[in-house]
Amino acid sequence: MIKSVGLTPNMSTPVRETPRTTPQAQVTDSVVLGQNLAVSQEKPQPVPSGVPHPTPLPEDPKVRSWQGETIYFLLIDRFHDGDPNNNHAVNKDDLNRYHGGDLQGVIDKMDYIKSTGATALWITPPMDNQTSFVNSDGYHGYWPVDHFKTDEHVGTMDKFKDFVNTAHEKGLKVLLDIPLNHTAWEHPFYQDPAKHSWFHHNGDVTDWDDPWQSENCSIFGLPDLAQENPEVEKYLIDVGKFWADTGVDGFRLDAVKNVPKAFWDKFNQAMHEHAGPDFYLMGEYYVGDPSKYAQYQHGGMDGLVDYPLYYTIDDVLAKGGSMRQLADRVADCDRKFAKPEMMSAFLDNHDTKRFLTKAGGDRDRLKLALSFQMTLNRIPSVYYGTETSMESDHEGWSESSRRMMDFDNDPDMLAHFQKLGAIRKDSIALREGRLLEMWQDDQVYAYGRVHPQDEAVVVLNNSPHEQTREIPVRAESRLREGMALKELLTGETVTIQNGRIHSKLGGKQAAIYMPLDKL
Repeated sequence: MIKSVGLTPNMSTPVRETPRTTPQAQVTDSVVLGQNLAVSQEKPQPVPSGVPHPTPLPEDPKVRSWQGETIYFLLIDRFHDGDPNNNHAVNKDDLNRYHGGDLQGVIDKMDYIKSTGATALWITPPMDNQTSFVNSDGYHGYWPVDHFKTDEHVGTMDKFKDFVNTAHEKGLKVLLDIPLNHTAWEHPFYQDPAKHSWFHHNGDVTDWDDPWQSENCSIFGLPDLAQENPEVEKYLIDVGKFWADTGVDGFRLDAVKNVPKAFWDKFNQAMHEHAGPDFYLMGEYYVGDPSKYAQYQHGGMDGLVDYPLYYTIDDVLAKGGSMRQLADRVADCDRKFAKPEMMSAFLDNHDTKRFLTKAGGDRDRLKLALSFQMTLNRIPSVYYGTETSMESDHEGWSESSRRMMDFDNDPDMLAHFQKLGAIRKDSIALREGRLLEMWQDDQVYAYGRVHPQDEAVVVLNNSPHEQTREIPVRAESRLREGMALKELLTGETVTIQNGRIHSKLGGKQAAIYMPLDKL
């Protein structure tokens, strides 16, 4: 859901664990081999992963499972201006106005996106939008006036198909954001008295925790579609089929909480029957309680954006909370989600403050959070500019989180993210392995990723000070006494002694260990 005119609903917040106190443990410097390729005119060269026995992701996006993807999320209007001919009423000095980004701009920067290690691209809705309302433009794409056309600011339908084909040629899947909860005020259906029953007429949501209001009232006055009406249901399913036929690989479903679950169950089934079982459906359910998510996965929604984990990442990694809280949240979500490996972990997005802003500008905290996100048993979704340390304002943050992409803002952070992306692409353990907790205390959290072909051990130090831990190897692991492990962010090696991994980490650092010998 987009906070379209800078307003923010009082969304549900997660249950907060009470931190416990105890001992501590390890990490290392994020020295990597990546380079700032953002503004280079040459094709970016791959960053070496350092994985001892690579199990690379297949290059063909059509043969890959979504579980192993790394998603790069961008607002089309705020990424790159590739075609000045569609710059209608552009004003880059006003965050509420169009900035000129378009599909051609995304095509032009496709090599950059791939160089980050991303394997899938999620874009905001390209549908024809209401140009403006009150003091804001529809630059974000969530005010549709025609679900079957592209907007003149982003490009033609032929350009959209060119974008999809180019992404596939470069090995990237495409995830299309699609708003089915509402239309824009200028949508012809909303102006048509014959379609009065296609919309709810119950005023705005005033209590975001009231399920009836969420499903039957309007978000910021946007005309709220009545999905329980069979004609509306058919129309929206036809919209989904139309865009699936453009060749995209899945949908990000906007405002899941604001649409009846009965509709989603039918929509999910129809999309999988039409586009295939591997067509990924990822819902945006803006709720912090993990117990409410499984019902949607059981109803055919493959995954959802992991808001419960997001809130805890905010508390712990951005603000220095106890790592026990993070470890407990991961374990709790893994128990309650139907398929945790199909959920999507994120640090920030177009509806939140930038992570680095919440972390007080602490780049080491961002590096640590990215290391966690890219090694967890989730599908990571990385918001454009996070990899170059973009920040938002403390006030008016919804708009300031959507500034024009700055490709060369922080080469060092980009290099760190490129290294993580390369490691994930080369490690089936990190993409598909079972997560096993190995250690938790207030400062340090460690877990293994165990797959029949390989294993990885991740250790995260949230303390500002150096920490050393002796991490016991799990009985389920095939790591054995005397095995040498390579730490991929520094290249250092450690040997398992007395059934433990000696891990020494600097403040706010991560380590990723993999066995030097093939298992």
